[in-house]
Formats: sequence, C-alpha cells, structure tokens
Amino acid sequence: MANEEYSQVLTKDNEGFFRFIESKMKGNGITTEQLTSRLCDMEEWNNLLSGEYMDKLMMSRLLDRLGCRGLRCDILLFASEYDDWQTRMDIVFAINDGETELAEKILEEYAGRKIVQKNIDKMGCNERLEYQFVLMMQAYIMLGGRFDRTELIAKLQEAAVLTIPQGVDVAFDNGMKIILSVQELDILLEYYYQLVCREIEEKNIKTVDCYIGRIRKVIDYILSADWFNALSKANILPKAVYYVMLSNQKKIRLNVDNEDELIFIAEELKSYGRWLSDYDNAIEVLRDCGRIYYLAELCDMMDAIVSRMKKLLSEDVCKSMKLDDIKNTADRYREMLLYIEKLTGTSRYTKNGMYMYFEPNVYRMEKVVADRRRLLGITQNQLAEGICTAKTIRRLEQGNCRPHGYNLYEILNRLELYSDFVMDEIVSYNARDMELLEKVYDAIGMNETERAQELLRTLKANIDMGYTRNRQMVERLELDFDYQGGKISKKDYEDDLKKIIGYSVKYENFFRSVNVYLTDSEASMLQMMYNLEKDNDGVLYLHDMLSQYERKELYIRKIELIQTAFASNSGNRGVYDSSNMEFMDVIKENFRIKRIYNIARCTYGIWWNNDMQHKYSTDQSREMLNICVDISDFAKEYMYKQFFLKKLDSILGLQ
Repeated sequence: MANEEYSQVLTKDNEGFFRFIESKMKGNGITTEQLTSRLCDMEEWNNLLSGEYMDKLMMSRLLDRLGCRGLRCDILLFASEYDDWQTRMDIVFAINDGETELAEKILEEYAGRKIVQKNIDKMGCNERLEYQFVLMMQAYIMLGGRFDRTELIAKLQEAAVLTIPQGVDVAFDNGMKIILSVQELDILLEYYYQLVCREIEEKNIKTVDCYIGRIRKVIDYILSADWFNALSKANILPKAVYYVMLSNQKKIRLNVDNEDELIFIAEELKSYGRWLSDYDNAIEVLRDCGRIYYLAELCDMMDAIVSRMKKLLSEDVCKSMKLDDIKNTADRYREMLLYIEKLTGTSRYTKNGMYMYFEPNVYRMEKVVADRRRLLGITQNQLAEGICTAKTIRRLEQGNCRPHGYNLYEILNRLELYSDFVMDEIVSYNARDMELLEKVYDAIGMNETERAQELLRTLKANIDMGYTRNRQMVERLELDFDYQGGKISKKDYEDDLKKIIGYSVKYENFFRSVNVYLTDSEASMLQMMYNLEKDNDGVLYLHDMLSQYERKELYIRKIELIQTAFASNSGNRGVYDSSNMEFMDVIKENFRIKRIYNIARCTYGIWWNNDMQHKYSTDQSREMLNICVDISDFAKEYMYKQFFLKKLDSILGLQ
C-alpha cells in the first residue's frame, strides 16, 4: 500500500507500527497480500489499519514474517493483554525448564480462556494465532517426554494449517514469493523431521528422502530470505541444518546393511559439500548476532561427519577440503561451550525451540506511565494539560481507562515515549534506520571505529534530530568516540553525559524511586557516569532497580548493563565474592537463553577478582583468558578479543 493510501486510514493509535512495516515491505518488495496470507483477510487488515486494536501476537507475527527479530524496541501493553503475555511467558519458561506438569496446568487454563472454538474457518486472525500457540506448546510438551508420534504429527499439521499458505504442503519453489515467520518455519521443520523419524522406523528409504528434501527446501528458503535480519536467520537456520544432518545420519545407519550400499555411499559423498556449506552458513549467522542455538549439536554432528568423510575419502581430498581445520574449529567451539557449562551448571545443548517463542521487552502501560511521570517530576494535572483531564490520567494509571488515538499518543509523547510501539534507542519508522543502528553497534563491537563513525553520521542525517531520544543516542555515541579517542578529558566526558541524559530526565530525579522506566540510552549513560565517578550509591541505586523485573532474561539488554556495572563496582571496592556472584548471574542468564554476548566480559571479571586474590595458577589464568578470547572471537567482539589477548600475553610474559 502506498504512503498516500496509508495516510487516509492510519490513526495515532497505529501510525508508528504500520509506517515501520510499510517501509520494510517496500524495501524488500513484499506486498500486503504476501504478508497477510492466511493471517487475515483484507477486511480484517483494513480494520487494523483504521485503528482496530491489534493483539500483541498479531503485531509479533507481522514483524516475524518481515524478519524483524530482536528490534531495539519496547512494547507497552494494557493490563489485560499484558497479563496474557505474562501467562504465555510462564508457559514458555516452564517448558524450557522441564517443568512439564506446571506447563500443562498453565496451558490448560490459558487454552480454556482463549480458545472458544476450533472451527478454523470461523476464527479471526488473533484467534488463529492463539490456537497455533497452544498447539505448539502442546507439541513441545510432548517432545519433552514420551509421546505418540502419530498424534504429534497430526497436531503439527493442524498448527500449520492455521496460518501457513497450503499448510504442510507449502510450495517453496513455485515462483511465488511466500512470506513465513520463524515460528511458522519451526512448525514445518518439526513436522518434516517427525515424518523422517516415522519413515526411518518403518524403513521406507524413498519417503525418507522425500521428507529430507522438504527440510532442505526450508534451509534454501531461509538462505534466500534476504528480508530476514541476522537474528531471524540465527533463530531457525541452525536448527534446520542440524535436522537435515541428523536425518541423514539416521538414514546412513538404516543403510549400513543395504545391498545397494555402494550406490548409497556415492550419493552420500555428493551431499558432503552441501553439508559443509550449510554448517558454515549456520555458524556464521550465529556469530553475527552472538547466539549459540544448536551450536553444541552442530559441532557434535560435524565431528561425526568429518570422521566419516575421512574414512570414505582419500587423504588428498580431505586436505583439499580442509577437514582438519573444520574439525579443529568445531572442537574449539565445543570446548568453549563445555567450559561455560561447567562454570554455570547449565546445559550447552539447545533442548527445545522455546527461544523462538520468547517475547522480550514488554512492559505494562499503566505502570510505565505512572513510573515515568514520577521520574520526570510532573503531576497528573501537568501530564493531562492540553490533552485530557487529570481524572483520565488517574484512571489510566489505575488500569481503569484506556485512552485511544491522539490522546494516548500525546500522553506518551509528553513522557518522552512517543508511541505505543516504542523504538527504544531511536525514534524512526524507517526499517533501514533500525538496520543502520545495528550496523553501528556491530562496527563498534568489531573495533572498526572509523566505519562506526561513518555509519553514525549517515544515521544522524536520516533520522529526525528533533526527537530527544535521537539526540541522546547520537550525542552519546559521538561523545564515546571522542573520549575513547582521547579528544576530551574525563571531567568533560562526565559533564557532557549529565547534560545529554538531562534532555529527557533531570539527573537529580533519578534517586526518587527504583521503580522507574528507563530507556536503554538512559540506563547506559547512568551506568557510565557512576563507573567513572566511582559513585557507589549510584551503582547501588541502579542495582536496586532490578527488583522490578520478574524474569531477567526477557529484559537482558537492560539487566546485563546494570548488573555488570554493579559487579565491576563491587570488584573495584574489593567485595570480590559479591562481584563474582553478580558476574555469574549474568553469565547464567545469557547462557540459559543461548546468548553469548557479555559472557566473555563477565568471565574476565571473575578472573580479575580471583587473580586479585591470587587464587589462580598461571595455567588456570591461561585457560580462563583463552576462553574469553574464544568467546569474543566467536561473537565477533574483536575489540574485547584484542584486550584479552594482550592480557594473556602479559600473564605469559611473567613466567
């Protein structure tokens, strides 16, 4: 839909969100019909455009189909939907933690409340998404224990029919651009893999090949989906690659005693080049976004594949394919994961696909409005002035009122929140700007300062610098570059940080309450100021803020920023045990959700604390610092890698 068509129907209630997805669709040549296929009909779509309330599941599915996982944005939900979101997360975490009985209990209550009917043709778009969620949670509960494969296959097929065009028979190669989400691809993967297992059990080789071919088509689809961002691909590609390799391994074992083994081996050898390529692609997307989904499984699988290839191929061919290098790299990743597993007591394996169903960075609208108002130091009357009555604000904060359209937009705008679809670090509804911001952070992590500065200049020219949040983000990063480059003094850096954070919140207001809503930029600047000033009270204030988060994993960006600052401060003050406990908590939280960012820095923090107490031998220090090097290398955090290498050289130089 063209811009002028949107402008005729969009309201302040939905403008930000639809402007964003419109830019993403336009930039990738995706039509409305492709995006909404099997999700909603045109009447439902037009109703959403004109301001009909959009459920969180629908919002997430549209973003997911457009490959927009991991956006730097917060979502504000009113009480009833926030409670539904919280229940879904309770189910997801219960399954992830192996608490089957609890998961079943919560899911049964949720399904009874949300699934009124099972007639798909009569379901609205939100109802279909709710039902699909329930079916997939039931499927994953089954996968976590003993199950009837026929029943599971039927359940997965039913889930697919709800939203996937043509259901499990979707044609990826008919020339039509099909737009599917990560969760929908996960349904297909589980369905095809269960069919592979069934046919293996029944020794039907020909049909096994058919379903392995279906998994292969999913892999090809993911690789060709250039509208998918790195996290979207990392969520699903490693699992798909693991499943195709695992399926083939099962097929190999079935054919060991087959009379046509030589023919089979010849076919197998033809596949190895593709498997190696798949493996490389899967590893690369994981590295691009600092995730380790199915990494342990892939490394184990690659070890087995390389061993078999060495038995079947000549030495010269093995050398030309650099099989030893591939195995050595996989072994290094395995050792890295094993070290963290021993350190945390958390399994290195990806037990299920629950990470695809995490819905992070969600906040309760009523609480955010009240907390933010108090943080800014304004009364209900002042917030309401020129917008609505003070009574409306009071009822909103109590959860008894839900302003719509212009009023809600203006209330949030006055609180420096701008929209119900909150772009956390920048305010922009152009998808390219969000992608550009990610490139800035990627360049910083890779220690490519000049490229990061150039990208930031481009971003600055693209976005509206009239927004406070945009000015804060740009000026904060510019200030960081100046300070790290030695262009300004520490005192000037501190003063400028206070000035920049003051664009949104007066510095002295922060100590009024620990129940506050902070943007990522505000939290980051506070953390940097308190560290620079060695302000123990300030760091303690930040740490006390964590008490308002029930599930830290769902707010990991803010949590790890604050918690590592507290841990570093405690270590600097010689409170080593407390510091180690906080560092370990961050490592566990990240490793649990298969996120590897910040693990190297926290591991180094533990090493530093223990080294200061002379607890480590040279060998122990070498082992721990090498792990820090490997983790930062895997996550492409080359700035930290260089730091750890220098520290390692200094340790070794003391021998």
